[in-house]
Amino acid sequence: MSPDTASSRHSRALLAAKIISRITEPLIWLPLMVWLVLRNVSLPVHKQVVYFPILLLFVFVIPFGYFLYLVLIRKQFDVDITQRIKRVDFTLKCMVSFAVAVGITFFLNRELFIITGAVFLATLSLVLVTIYWKISFHGGLNTLIYSTVNYLYGWQFWWLFLILIPIGWARLTMNKHDFSQYAGGILLSAAVFFAVTGLFC
Repeated sequence: MSPDTASSRHSRALLAAKIISRITEPLIWLPLMVWLVLRNVSLPVHKQVVYFPILLLFVFVIPFGYFLYLVLIRKQFDVDITQRIKRVDFTLKCMVSFAVAVGITFFLNRELFIITGAVFLATLSLVLVTIYWKISFHGGLNTLIYSTVNYLYGWQFWWLFLILIPIGWARLTMNKHDFSQYAGGILLSAAVFFAVTGLFC
């Protein structure tokens, strides 16, 4: 294989990896996840309508708005927040907004509170590990999304976890993580989520 052919294949692989990483960016799926959870707990429709935008504000709008501000205006980091320390600082600040949403769910519905709390604690676990080691948020947060969907729908969508394979390939191809960091994000998130929901639901 000529050097030009090898370079062309690597470029195509890198482009495919970037596309996979962007379309599986966990943050962009949060509005759908908030709606799915609200729709599948015992909450009157009028409360779903009222509290969807409120929860969305604290779970998605504030964190995503802050993220765009730091990336596009302040230019403090790249889209993947590659630097570990900057990732910790950004995520901890976003967790404050997320904690407000968890507090709101406490007064709405027990199951909603437990699911939201499980996601919060799993995400917080990823942040705390990141202080010492660059664990994969991409792997961990996508695992939380697929875990939540399967919790809500009785494992009808177990095949969603297979998507973690191309996501892992993409993150490794882009040199964002090694295998242990990616696998660690998946295992930690799944362990915390299912431990919390298993104990309290």
